Amino acid sequence: MGERVMLDFRPTAMATPTKTTWRQNRDPLWRGDAAASLTRPTPTANKSLVRHILYLDGAGRPSPYHSTSEEQAVAQRFAGRDGHIYSTSVRKVREAGVAHISRIQLLGLLKGKGKGEGKWHSAFEVMQARKYVELWQEHLLDYSGIAVPDIDAILAGLYE
Repeated sequence: MGERVMLDFRPTAMATPTKTTWRQNRDPLWRGDAAASLTRPTPTANKSLVRHILYLDGAGRPSPYHSTSEEQAVAQRFAGRDGHIYSTSVRKVREAGVAHISRIQLLGLLKGKGKGEGKWHSAFEVMQARKYVELWQEHLLDYSGIAVPDIDAILAGLYE
């Protein structure tokens, strides 16, 4: 198993969210990523939510998920100075056959020692993952049900 690395993604001076209510059927999801291209998900990678959210095994580790946010400012933070902000919608995600795990669903899975894909050996790490989901207003796009050869075509049509 790889080295455990905890990255600090606490905000330094992040803007206050601009909306009070995010609407699934109306509002976009934002992703900050590399300018050249989106990070390619690995459908066959470990499905642990805690492992993904806490960046266990380090940045660039294989993951079946793409993290997205309700807030464009969060995507900008993750894109950094040289990255790019991508947008999509729950409608596009579902039409592409990708599973959407909402912030509310994530919060439900990340309680105690976790439930389902949120199950983890450390209640503290589950709690930390939950705090990050709340802080970043995170939603996950789950590519685990997608055939590996189809990923590039799906990514090409999923984000703007």
